[in-house]
Amino acid sequence: MIRSVTIGLMILSLTGCGEEATQSTPVITVSEDAVVFEIHAEGELEAVKSTPITSPSASRRPQTLAWIMPQFTEVKAGEVVARFDGSNFQLEVDETNFEIQKIMYSMLAKDREIDNTQFSFDAEAQVIDYEYDLAKQFNIDDPLLYTKIEMIEAGDNEEFLKAKAEHIDKIEDNFVEKSASEKAVLESSKQKQVAKLEMNNASLSALEIKAPHDGLFVLEPSWDGTLPEPGKSVFPGAKLAKLPDLSEMQAKVYVPEVEAIGIKEGVGVTVSLHAYPDKTYEGKVSSISKTAQPKERENPVKYFTVTVSLESELNQVLMPGQRLDASIRVVEQDRGLVVPIQTVFREQDHSWVFIQRGNDFAQQTVTTGFCSSSLCTIESGLSDGDVIALTQPVGVIAEASL
Repeated sequence: MIRSVTIGLMILSLTGCGEEATQSTPVITVSEDAVVFEIHAEGELEAVKSTPITSPSASRRPQTLAWIMPQFTEVKAGEVVARFDGSNFQLEVDETNFEIQKIMYSMLAKDREIDNTQFSFDAEAQVIDYEYDLAKQFNIDDPLLYTKIEMIEAGDNEEFLKAKAEHIDKIEDNFVEKSASEKAVLESSKQKQVAKLEMNNASLSALEIKAPHDGLFVLEPSWDGTLPEPGKSVFPGAKLAKLPDLSEMQAKVYVPEVEAIGIKEGVGVTVSLHAYPDKTYEGKVSSISKTAQPKERENPVKYFTVTVSLESELNQVLMPGQRLDASIRVVEQDRGLVVPIQTVFREQDHSWVFIQRGNDFAQQTVTTGFCSSSLCTIESGLSDGDVIALTQPVGVIAEASL
């Protein structure tokens, strides 16, 4: 909510005048005083620096949270702070082991096939060699002992056995080459399954999330504002929690989009904690979110997130997540003039008010400064004590060119 805090800034007065215009037109008297425009919003404390704790990133699909450390628990380095359901990974491990066993069985079967086939080739080669030697021996013995037909048959048999041996060698070479290729395919499949098994085993071991160092365990809300809890699906690498550095705190303030007028880096902010309502802390706006986003899925109202660096020494034991109220001073002047926004009339780049001159009103050009939804500061064109109309006076025609 935007407020204007002005001490003695405006005195509203309905003044009756003799003329028709002044008789029917409500007016106010402008007075100069301290000017403060504040935006009031709620927020929470957070640490400036923190160590994020994320879900395992080894998997490509969401994982189910089985258990997580309670909010604001003091944890030690190496202590398990979250555990995910490993049933899916265990199933993949079992399936991968089964595939590896199948491949290894196929490789053993292929080795046996190669050995048996090689033995057959060797045996057949020995028979051919023996027959070839006999044929050759028969072919070179005394030709006088054999008939012409027997000599022709012996010569043909030698050539046949030689060709048969060459054919068997070629078949054997092709078989060896094919077997080597098939074994290479099986070995490649095995290596892929082994790599998959190692990845799944790593994923299983990563299902237990451990604290990287000592600290306060603070749950991290997801995009819809809900906190992690058992049974919830979490995407790989999503933030689960954080271990904040409590030595330096800042405020995170949520300002409704329609009220976030005039907020900029460096403006002053006063913060009070719900836990310590009598204590206030001073700070300055350090950053503003580029876009407004809903805080809750069911609530369509959008908020800008304003980060406030706290300058005051925090002498209480403060915790991240503590609720707070913040007053953001978008305008803060020692002296100034403020008028209701309805007294200022505009056309293009020209602004004016109607100032009372005796029994009449005159159009007076003004330069405005900061304007909220209800009030405007006046930089020039008016002075302390001027009386201006709250509405356009009856019978007075405005001229934008003035």
